[in-house]
Amino acid sequence: MNIEKTAVTNAANLAFFLVNLSQVLLRRFQHTNPEFSILDLKAHYHGYRYAVETIKMLPQKPDAIILADIFEQIARLGMIHPALEPSVST
Repeated sequence: MNIEKTAVTNAANLAFFLVNLSQVLLRRFQHTNPEFSILDLKAHYHGYRYAVETIKMLPQKPDAIILADIFEQIARLGMIHPALEPSVST
């Protein structure tokens, strides 16, 4: 629990920064999918991280084109409003 003035100020500023950052990230996806939400954004980045960790375990890396498709499909798994077309790649 933050009770000192500096700690409370830092926590509030971090919260405002994260809200602004999430809005900027949302705009990238809402061009192709207007219903894209914060939950979709979280699912996308969770899926992307899972794909990165899974690819690290493979003995041989797939081709770049196949790798992009793998990232796209895994990142869309938990989305509430998945786009019908592939979204902007990260």
